[in-house]
Amino acid sequence: MKHSHSGLTTPQLDAAHASQVTLVGAAFDALLGVVKVITGVFGHSAALVADGIHSLSDLATDAVVLVSIRLGGRAADTSHPFGHRRIETLGTVLLGFILLAVAFSLLWQNSVTLLHAQISQTPTWPVLLVAALSWLVKEGLYWYTIKAARAMNSDLLSANAWHSRSDAFSSIVVLMGAGGAMLGFWWLDAVAALLVAVLIGAISLQLLKRSLAELIDTAVPEPQQQSYRQHILQTQGILAVNALRSRTSGGKVLLELKLEVAPRLSASEAHWLGTQVKQQLQQQFPEIGDILVHINSPAIETPAAEQTQHIRPALSDAIRQLLLFYQLDADDFELNLYYQEPIRANILLSSKAQSLFDSVSYSELVQQLQQLWPPARNLQIHFYLAKTD
Repeated sequence: MKHSHSGLTTPQLDAAHASQVTLVGAAFDALLGVVKVITGVFGHSAALVADGIHSLSDLATDAVVLVSIRLGGRAADTSHPFGHRRIETLGTVLLGFILLAVAFSLLWQNSVTLLHAQISQTPTWPVLLVAALSWLVKEGLYWYTIKAARAMNSDLLSANAWHSRSDAFSSIVVLMGAGGAMLGFWWLDAVAALLVAVLIGAISLQLLKRSLAELIDTAVPEPQQQSYRQHILQTQGILAVNALRSRTSGGKVLLELKLEVAPRLSASEAHWLGTQVKQQLQQQFPEIGDILVHINSPAIETPAAEQTQHIRPALSDAIRQLLLFYQLDADDFELNLYYQEPIRANILLSSKAQSLFDSVSYSELVQQLQQLWPPARNLQIHFYLAKTD
């Protein structure tokens, strides 16, 4: 994991930046809320008062974001070995429901206004000024927050950014409604508010869809999975992708891979290939977080499980008996098994066994080993002698 010069990890720096962005938004929400309520009361604009209350209510959503970021940014521990990023997802779900409630509230209030043709007192010009200022500030906050959200790939910050934009649209509604009322078209306020409510509702449903899909471990889209497969198969030594499972957590894609390699690769080389795949995927696709790799040999050559249950201990005992018979160290060998059809056993003897091979051929050793342990007749057995220094 990368570390900054200050000693903080990248997730910690992201959490600190996200908290800073949210605190800036909260400060503006508090200031705008107070100014809009006061101006709305003295400027005879119920719409601006409602918009001010809406801005003040944003402080609650800012608190949700801050708490989610602080908790979700914690490192993995024994109780949460996969980290705490899902807390951020839960925060996004809560924020989505808040936005949905705002949308329904606007739809209800303004539908009633249109149905009953309610006419309010004509607003004064300061209402227009504050509504225009609110739009500029909230639109600026949207771009400030969405830039940070995209840099950190944070759905939670993205949701908060769209909340700021919904406030910006609300300010436009107030501006149009107050201007229309001052010109005699009182209904413009309600119509514009309905349009904004529909937009806010669509945004909230999109956020909820993504976050709830993440909570139930929905796979990433098939075209995205196919891109991962194609990239994996470009790694020399990987024969096939037997399985690819994906899910998301806190905006990061988590992968579980089963990769097929040649049947006689050593464990260290197969592990090295898996590490290469992980590094290359994470470099090519920044959205990928953790990757779990399982290495397979070709499935068509793998023997049944019942055929392979007791080979190593039984064969090792037979090799020890054979070495003792020739007065050699009973544990001075290395046994490598390759579980294919037929099973291959490579037996590496130390250079001290040179005298043994001067008097006995490889084929005779194999026959003697098969006599000591008859099931060895079903194996491909090869003796090797370690090279002398």
